[in-house]
Amino acid sequence: DWLEATRALGAAALLDKEPDEGAGHLRTVWDHAQREGVLDPGAFPVAPDLVEALVEIGALDEAREVVAVLVGAADDQDHAWARLTARRGAGVIALATGWSDAEAASLGEVATAYGELGLVFDEARTWLLRGRAERRSRKWGAARDSLERAIGLFDAMGSAGWSADAHAELDRVGARRPADGQLTSTERRTAELAAQGLANKEIARALVVTVSTVEFHLRNTYTKLGIRSRVELGARLRELDEPGS
Repeated sequence: DWLEATRALGAAALLDKEPDEGAGHLRTVWDHAQREGVLDPGAFPVAPDLVEALVEIGALDEAREVVAVLVGAADDQDHAWARLTARRGAGVIALATGWSDAEAASLGEVATAYGELGLVFDEARTWLLRGRAERRSRKWGAARDSLERAIGLFDAMGSAGWSADAHAELDRVGARRPADGQLTSTERRTAELAAQGLANKEIARALVVTVSTVEFHLRNTYTKLGIRSRVELGARLRELDEPGS
């Protein structure tokens, strides 16, 4: 329905580094849920994306209001997801105002708790948020560890867009590079589709990601394989599949 479509637009804008646009879409869903008295916070799980978008545009007070609603829902309903997501939001807000070992540790605890509940996407997003905060505070080793955790989880889920976002953060840290020719699963799938002759827009539709994500994976692939265009992809991928390569 239109609410889910609007939420998806907001999440996509956030992924594309358009937090103003994302906040607009996500506010629409959040405001509707509040106005209609939707009490179950899991019914429209827009809160974590909205808090993230609001923090990115500097609307910290508004982000705190969203967290306060989650805290109330968690207390009233003993709602595990709301409780964890409130802690996640509070941590992101706090780390946006300055580094805190305690808040970073709290985000790690939240990520682990999400995983124990089987909420792997929320777990991965929380590691990504922690890694971004660590990178911005020049906690290079910690950032690398958090971001690599996020990437592993996103790749396991086949979440190419968010994996690319985490990879971009890792590149800014100065990450350890994979061995020559060693592609991630999402890079490999993107490269295979490109080698088949699909245009970037077609690849994006097939993988349910943005065109910019496809471009990101192809740039990384070309660098790792030592090639300059997709014309060379097919032969190079076949070489990787040869025994001993």
